[in-house]
Amino acid sequence: MPEMSPLPAGQGTSIDVYIRSMGRYYIGIAIVMTLLIGATYLTVKIALDRHAAQQEISSLTSQKFIRFQQLTQQTRALMSASADPRLPEHIVQPMLLDIQRAINDIRHLMTRLRTKRGQLDSNLLENISRQNPASEALYMDLDRRLEDFLSRAERIVTASHEERQRRYTFWGPIDFAISADSLLMRQFNSIIEHANDRSEVSIANAVSISTALLLMLAVLFILASVLLFYPLLMKLRNEHNRKMEFEKKLTHLAQTDPLTRLKNRSYFNNALGRLLNRYQKNGTGFSMLLVDLDNFKSINDGFGHQAGDATLLHVANAFQSVFDDNDIIARIGGDEFAILLPGIDDELRLNDLADRAIKTLSMDFHYENNILRTSASAGGAIVPIHATEDAGLVRVADLALYAAKTGSQHAYIFDEETLAYRLEQNELAVALVSAADRGEFIVHYQPKVDLASGEHLGFEALVRWDHPLLGLLAPGAFLPLIDDPRQIVAMSQAVIHVVCHDLRTWKNMAFSPGPVAINMPETLLINESGFNMLASAMRQYGLEWHDLTIEVTEDVFINRHAEKMRAAMMRFREHGVLVSLDDFGTGFASLLHLRNFPCDELKIDRSFVADIGLDKRSEQIIHAIIDLSRNLGKRCVAEGIETQAQREFLREAGCSIGQGYFFARPMSSLDVKESWFRQPRAAAK
Repeated sequence: MPEMSPLPAGQGTSIDVYIRSMGRYYIGIAIVMTLLIGATYLTVKIALDRHAAQQEISSLTSQKFIRFQQLTQQTRALMSASADPRLPEHIVQPMLLDIQRAINDIRHLMTRLRTKRGQLDSNLLENISRQNPASEALYMDLDRRLEDFLSRAERIVTASHEERQRRYTFWGPIDFAISADSLLMRQFNSIIEHANDRSEVSIANAVSISTALLLMLAVLFILASVLLFYPLLMKLRNEHNRKMEFEKKLTHLAQTDPLTRLKNRSYFNNALGRLLNRYQKNGTGFSMLLVDLDNFKSINDGFGHQAGDATLLHVANAFQSVFDDNDIIARIGGDEFAILLPGIDDELRLNDLADRAIKTLSMDFHYENNILRTSASAGGAIVPIHATEDAGLVRVADLALYAAKTGSQHAYIFDEETLAYRLEQNELAVALVSAADRGEFIVHYQPKVDLASGEHLGFEALVRWDHPLLGLLAPGAFLPLIDDPRQIVAMSQAVIHVVCHDLRTWKNMAFSPGPVAINMPETLLINESGFNMLASAMRQYGLEWHDLTIEVTEDVFINRHAEKMRAAMMRFREHGVLVSLDDFGTGFASLLHLRNFPCDELKIDRSFVADIGLDKRSEQIIHAIIDLSRNLGKRCVAEGIETQAQREFLREAGCSIGQGYFFARPMSSLDVKESWFRQPRAAAK
């Protein structure tokens, strides 16, 4: 059979084509085998029919022979009785009836024998293996002789009693001669033996022919098995092997992260279940690490998704260089990884491995013409020290990860203090959901002043959470807990209404508050919701657009919605709202971004101001920012001013506006009314 090559995808497989081609041969072989089986059945049936006919002929011949012997005895008895003149008629009459009955029986048997021999002559095997002519002649001679005897016996029966007496002298010797003649007896014996022999021959022929047919059937089956079924079985086995290999590849793909080639979340969950089962059986402990990248979003947004992919590959390579082959490394989210360490069950070794992993992935790596660096936080937990079931283990490791991200350590192994802290954070997060509805968000104001004269120029609005149990909380205590954009919108709306209400109050008191800067989140700037929210509040409180300043961070340049945010800033500026670029110098802004972005002032980040007099590089950056803002026609604001020296440096460098603890701490609306607007301003010396 020709080898069938695999078909391209969508056109079937090689085994399908092979089976279809073999099907035609199989039908032919099935037909031949069916014919052979039918021929065997017919041969056996014909042979059995022939054997049955021959057996019946033998039986009928034997019956005829027996009746013939009875007839000769009855005839001889009749002739002997007829010789006695004293024998009454009523004794002779039954003898006549018996002789006539025997004659009729013999003739009936002769008729049946002729019919049966006719049936035998029509048998196929009889035609193939006919008896010799001598046997046929023997049958005919016996029938002729027997008919002659029956005719004479009938004449005796029909003769009168006197005639039988007169002829006794004649019939007696003849009857005796026939009865004693061995020729008829030999003929009967020969015919019976011949019938039995022919019956045995029929069985032998049937056995021979059936054996030959069955041998042909066996040979055909063997040939079919060798030529058709064995190759088919081989192909099925090969196809099965290919299927198993394909399923193995599919399983691998289903359990592997396509980018990093690490395991995925599904495989990680299954592996965690296996390790926990092993612990339940033999008490073997293990460890888990959860790792989260710290600045992945900035890289992804600033340099593109390909740079983000390169970062993930760098992290995967770092993990593979630190952990053993038996350790299970999985990417379970966008920038989240998890590692199962079957051989680690003590905190020192786990902490050492976590530190090594964080240091390795934090190394610089090249992407195109850029040198990138990422960092990460890791949280660890151990079975059975910290948990003995999957949900508890993941929860504990997640608590440790949170402690690492919010603390000073990059890797943190779980402890009870961490649990208590995280529970407190969870409680805060739950309460934070409805804080806006309960009116718990309040606003404190930090003044902006002229660095030379100390004159009041405006405020920056800073949100606070007035927690019913914990009191006043700074933004750093609750803003990281907000992960739902709807909460951010609700908080921003509360801040906007508080600011507009306070502005209206101050103006009604004849104060000159100047513009109040409000930090606007990305959620409100990527569509019209932020503009509509401000417009509605200003209409409600009767304010002007120039009463507000919108602050955005430098990350707006590399945000994936940068164009939408730029359009929103343009719309605000068209209505007279000032736009301030906060935390300038700490992000990824370029001069091209700054040239095209619609803003009115740059705010020097407090980290540079804090290094005045301590770090020449920070001072040089401050000079560069001030010169840049002057050349671009934008105002420059310095935040975080805490000393007179910092104020003097900034004023002499050309910065005109400042804010910080040196002038005033953030204060409530009441403090603004009662103290800030009423105290004298100190000019720079």
